[in-house]
Order: sequence, then C-alpha cells, then structure tokens
Amino acid sequence: MKRGHKLSLVTYLATNFTLPFTEDGDKKILVGECFSDIEDRQKVRKHFSNKYVYEIFTDEGGEFWFNDDCKEEYLDGNLKSQEDFLELCKFLDTYLEKDTYCEVYVCWIGEEEEERNKECDQVINLNNLDIEKVQIHEKTLLIIRK
Repeated sequence: MKRGHKLSLVTYLATNFTLPFTEDGDKKILVGECFSDIEDRQKVRKHFSNKYVYEIFTDEGGEFWFNDDCKEEYLDGNLKSQEDFLELCKFLDTYLEKDTYCEVYVCWIGEEEEERNKECDQVINLNNLDIEKVQIHEKTLLIIRK
C-alpha cells in the first residue's frame, strides 16, 4: 500500500539508534514503508535532531493523531488513536534507555518540508505518561523521553 495519496497521514520516528524494519506479522507497531519512501524521510529530517528516521504505523493502518478538537467530532477514532499511541509508547520503552529520547512527527504525505506547528510541540515522559494530556495535531513534533 506504499505511496498513499495526499490524504494519507504519515507518522515519522527519529532515533539515535537503528531499528529493524518489522518482518513479524503479529506486531502491533510496525516500522517500514506504508506511505513514505526514502525521499520523504530525507525531507522530514529537518524537523528532527536525531539521526535515523523511520515511518511507523499500526498493524491496522491506524494513525497517531488525536487531540481535544478531534475528540468532539470523532470520539471512537480519537480513542483508538490514543490506544495505538499507548502501544507505540510500550514499543519505544523497550528501545529507549534512561535519559534518552526519540522524536515523533505527524504530517500529511507530501507536507514533510512544510513548517511545523511549533506551538503544538510536546515533550512526553514515558515514566509519567498521562494520555489525556497528550495532544497530537498535524505537523506536530513530540519528544518522547525515558
């Protein structure tokens, strides 16, 4: 399903360590290419301080996009996205060491080089995560710390 159209929301993960592309079919969080290609990942690099950039997605093609604005209109989708994000946090917790971080950026495919919504950027601590305080908007950078 690679190379979705402009209406595809894509989530990028930047780390200072390498991750393998997911090969096992029973994983919830996948690392690979669903909508993006290498050129997209090179373009989005401008938003990150970490070296390695990946596309991440769920086994159901879910998106990591939820916030109070969406909750009103799309309650079920918002809740599902929160559940998927918690799964992502569990996944990241297995890779991050104490006092390290990774970065997550969400945007529409083709908008990787556009300016981000810096006022919506957020720092999340895995050891003290309150999912109700997490707000993910498009073109938002999340710094996830352990």
